[in-house]
Amino acid sequence: MYYTRFDTRLCEMILVGDEQGLSHLHLNTGEGKRFFEISDKWTRNDEYFSYTRIQIEEYLSGIRKRFDIKLNPKGTDFQKKVWYQLCNIPYGMVRTYKDIAIATGNSKASRAVGLANSKNPIPLIIPCHRVIGTNGKLTGFAHGLAIKEKIINYEKIMTLFNLLLSYYGKQDWWPAETHYEMMVGAVLTQNTTWKNVVKALNNFKGSLNPSMIKWISTADLAEIIRPSGYFNQKAIKLKALNDWYERYDFSIDRVRSIDGEKLREELLTIHGVGRETADSILTYAVGKPYFVVDTYTRRLFHRLGFDVPAQYDEFRKIIEEAIPKDLYIYNELHALIVRHATEYCLKSPKCKGCPLAIQDDMQEEDPENPSVMFCAKRL
Repeated sequence: MYYTRFDTRLCEMILVGDEQGLSHLHLNTGEGKRFFEISDKWTRNDEYFSYTRIQIEEYLSGIRKRFDIKLNPKGTDFQKKVWYQLCNIPYGMVRTYKDIAIATGNSKASRAVGLANSKNPIPLIIPCHRVIGTNGKLTGFAHGLAIKEKIINYEKIMTLFNLLLSYYGKQDWWPAETHYEMMVGAVLTQNTTWKNVVKALNNFKGSLNPSMIKWISTADLAEIIRPSGYFNQKAIKLKALNDWYERYDFSIDRVRSIDGEKLREELLTIHGVGRETADSILTYAVGKPYFVVDTYTRRLFHRLGFDVPAQYDEFRKIIEEAIPKDLYIYNELHALIVRHATEYCLKSPKCKGCPLAIQDDMQEEDPENPSVMFCAKRL
């Protein structure tokens, strides 16, 4: 019997198997009830599991949804029947224990399904994390509820990303000709629509640059950006942001050379720069991956069934911990959310024709079952 162990962005993973196939995958979280010990009789062989490790890394980077690995889990016939049904749960979706019981042919076997689920020796690949309680709660997970929630969130967010990207295509955000124009736009967009921001930016008539903002009077600047609303306040904010940028000699390259957390702390001390504005500047202008949480994100994620925290940074970290720390994904996902929230997921949603109104391939459409539709709002 061979084994290997390696770190991932979720936790350390331990693989065990032989020529018959993979027999164990342990998520070494240090939490939960699953105790795992490497036997002295096993031989470490990292190369033997290289193909499996590649597939796991592809899964965690968002480019793989299903695994193609020879499995050899040890269990009873009923446990194997349950594990087989777990593999039929689509990526990004969840099922209840009762759903799986029905799929095995015994609607009253929910408790037995739960026990079989807890004995699954190859989590992630046999996706026992996709099973939740009838009340929508996560319930138990042998490796701890924290990682179960993170994996479910990851799959659901990546499903959201892929659905929106397939429907709308790449958005190439932020819509600005220069990095400085993007920073100015991040301030101007506060409490207004992008249409009004465009009007304000057009008023600069191509003369927008740090030197111009430095020497123009606050009153004249306010008049230029009048279409964006709150123009007197925003003129003061732009002056303050410009003063910060001057500390770096108006050089975006110098800004980019600084650690992201340090930059974020600096930005948040600037008058009129809040968390959303700071993260927009860091992500779109500076190229530091911070997920931007706005009203559209809150609305959409709430309708998708996420427990959305009131605190900005708490919500941001939930998303950032779930998905790969990839600047492209951060940029594109936020842009796609904005696009979707202004076309379908409005305050009064237009659900007809919504690209998130998908029907999964495991069950017939059932309006009484919230696990069927990807977007819970359609219920």
